[in-house]
Amino acid sequence: MRRKVDLHKQRNWLLAALRHLRGIKQMRPDWGRLYAHILARLAFVEMELEQMEKQKEA
Repeated sequence: MRRKVDLHKQRNWLLAALRHLRGIKQMRPDWGRLYAHILARLAFVEMELEQMEKQKEA
C-alpha cells in the first residue's frame, strides 16, 4: 500500500532533485527527460498547494 506523501515534503524533494540535476556537467538525453518530468511534477504540486490554500481561505 502506497503512503501519501505530504505535498510540502514532495515539493522539497523535487526542488532538491532539480538542484542535483543542474549540477551535472555532462547532460545526457535521459537526464534532460528526467529534468523535464521533475519540472512538470513540481508545477502540478505547486498548483495543488495553491488550491489547498484557497480552500482554507474560503
